[in-house]
Amino acid sequence: MAASAVISLVLLTLLINYGEAILCHRCMSSMGGCGDNVVWRMYPWRDCGSSFCVKVIEKVPGEEPRYIRECEHNLLKSTRHRLRMPVLRRHGYCVPARKNDPHNPLDTTDSRFTYCFCNDWNGCNSAVAKKISLSSMGLLSAVAIAFLRLMR
Repeated sequence: MAASAVISLVLLTLLINYGEAILCHRCMSSMGGCGDNVVWRMYPWRDCGSSFCVKVIEKVPGEEPRYIRECEHNLLKSTRHRLRMPVLRRHGYCVPARKNDPHNPLDTTDSRFTYCFCNDWNGCNSAVAKKISLSSMGLLSAVAIAFLRLMR
């Protein structure tokens, strides 16, 4: 009885942790396969915990756009991104970067940089949609409970 309670607690903890963490692509467009579309075989997902996945698009006149795909908490470690990242960060928002110009305080956005935030499915900072449904997680937990009852 005690062993089945411990096993069920461990399974429940794993399911809860799996549901909270998000996996994101982490690459730059200077690396092959990380342009407008990500070659997901070359850049597997990395664990980002509970933060957002971020795609940064830098538009340079006369050049192709540059892309950075990274976890939000890793981008915040960089002063360059910490000062430019928009204050309003919500899922599905693609907003221009902040401009911190003390000589022109009314000019608040820098349209050369766009920050896109997401946190609804793993790999959401790519161009291809992949989802893990809550019903499949519920089914997995029901199977685990049934298995534990059979072990008694």
